Amino acid sequence: MDEEIKKTVYAYIILPFVLTIFQRYLEIFREGKYKAKGPYLDKIETIISCIQDDLNAVKKQLYSNYHLKVRNLGKRNGQIRFDWQSQTDSGDLRFDPEELRALTEDMMALYLYGFLTRPPVQKERIWDV
Repeated sequence: MDEEIKKTVYAYIILPFVLTIFQRYLEIFREGKYKAKGPYLDKIETIISCIQDDLNAVKKQLYSNYHLKVRNLGKRNGQIRFDWQSQTDSGDLRFDPEELRALTEDMMALYLYGFLTRPPVQKERIWDV
């Protein structure tokens, strides 16, 4: 598998985990009793929007440009398995939970303070009392 295609497949696998985690963080901040949670909500909402845009772009690239299909085969023997298929080739990817967690944390860091960071879109919010 070409290195660029491999990066795209990894992004396709990792981005949904990253999205889920930031969505959970958003709920935690929304429900929390923080005095000034607006900036945090703005930052997390901007990150979620960026991840969704990136995930859509990755899916489009995977299907339209590379003609790849990627499936989650679940967990077996302590490893999380995925397979990929193209018109001419196929293969599988196996991750230890720790490896998948590390990849997810690395991707989260890129959205928080790496090259994927975008300035938060400030929203008008009604103050919670």
